[in-house]
Amino acid sequence: MRKTRAVTAILAVLCAALFAWTYLGFVLPFRAVAAGRDMLDARIAGYESGDVLDMLQFLRTHPDAAAIQHALYLGPELIFPALLGALLFLLMQKAEPGGFFFGRALPPGAVAVIFALPVLYTLVDYAENMASLLLYPPASPSDGTVTLLSVTLPILVRMKFALLVVIVIMLARFAAYRGLSHGDSE
Repeated sequence: MRKTRAVTAILAVLCAALFAWTYLGFVLPFRAVAAGRDMLDARIAGYESGDVLDMLQFLRTHPDAAAIQHALYLGPELIFPALLGALLFLLMQKAEPGGFFFGRALPPGAVAVIFALPVLYTLVDYAENMASLLLYPPASPSDGTVTLLSVTLPILVRMKFALLVVIVIMLARFAAYRGLSHGDSE
């Protein structure tokens, strides 16, 4: 139990450090060279296909901004999704999924799906990053690839943030249930 806590704490610190590095080392410098424009990855509310195409055109004519974004994907974004996914998985394990939904005990299959959510989040985040690497400079995608990725990226970012919200809600729900059930036994 103590070892899991230590690993969880280390992952949380690493995630916070990588988030800070991303923001201070990439998001802010990108804004500075892009006259206040944000990277699409920084838009939590998501973005549309037209935004992707606009960003592609912008990056093609602004090599400094393109270099910063490219370095982001080859820097902290190589490890952040895996660390965050591992942290979410350990937090889920610590929250001990269980309890009742609509008066019925949570079936073992549902618990397996719940534990798959952090893994799925990680895979979707990496898919988004790979799609961005294939689309934005220095890549030179074909027109067909541009069309495909301009439609795919908005879907991936929405999936990523939706999964993250669901995981956080599940963590809160299971932590609350665990607290209530432990409170009953005292």
